[in-house]
Amino acid sequence: MKLNILALIIGIKKRFNDIFFRPYSKFNISWAKEKLLKHANSNIEYSHLYKNKYKIAFKDPKAFLYSIRELFIDELYKFKSDNQEPYIIDCGSYIGTSILFFKDQFPNSRILAYEPDNLNYAIFKKNIENWNFNNVKIENAAIWIDNHGVNFNDDGNMSSKIAESNGTAVNANLKTKSVRLKDLLIEKVDFLKIDIEGAEYEVLVDCEKSLNFVENIFIEYHENYNEMYKLNKILNILLENNFKYYIKETGVTYKHPFYEKENIYDYDVQLNICAFKK
Repeated sequence: MKLNILALIIGIKKRFNDIFFRPYSKFNISWAKEKLLKHANSNIEYSHLYKNKYKIAFKDPKAFLYSIRELFIDELYKFKSDNQEPYIIDCGSYIGTSILFFKDQFPNSRILAYEPDNLNYAIFKKNIENWNFNNVKIENAAIWIDNHGVNFNDDGNMSSKIAESNGTAVNANLKTKSVRLKDLLIEKVDFLKIDIEGAEYEVLVDCEKSLNFVENIFIEYHENYNEMYKLNKILNILLENNFKYYIKETGVTYKHPFYEKENIYDYDVQLNICAFKK
């Protein structure tokens, strides 16, 4: 009887927490606004005020909430540094919420940031100008293995990526500017973030000999089952550069992986790889 009552109390408490749990309150988002954004339309410009001084513009409410949860609630990019002015390279900045997180953590940090999607970059630039941070340099460019430009799909969301066919464009002016990451790794980098939607393998292979400059690295890994050797290669590159690593699943792609083996998504595997030196 006592066990049944205890189970009932635990169940009621869990239900109560599920209803009234407000994780986004940490980012000054009310319960009502959270519900509104979860059902709001995309492609309309919205804004939110954080700490009564950081106005954030965005057009995709669901992606905005996802980024806030990942950064400010789960604190995926949180890291320690003896340097109070750490140097951070942010590859794939979306609308700038990662910059806001880094500056929240290290106000005196020096940040170099890249966002290739023109639609995202317009909002990113607007946000950075509104926040008026010191020592933040942003560029409308894709991180890649050379500086010759890439064919890029501008989708205006978090999944924009380099086109699969990346040959020479008919009109070179239509190509998106690219920056070779290897060329940037010439001094100590306290935190390197790589979220470049499937281009991470080529980029990491190209700059593997320069990762000795990097202390902490975050990689959002995207790949399909038929190219799993790429994950092995990336992990070997990290080990060869004296990194320890911890892997988290980005999201549940297949709930039943032994049963759902058909390729029905852009990527079968999406992982967050957090690598660090001790």
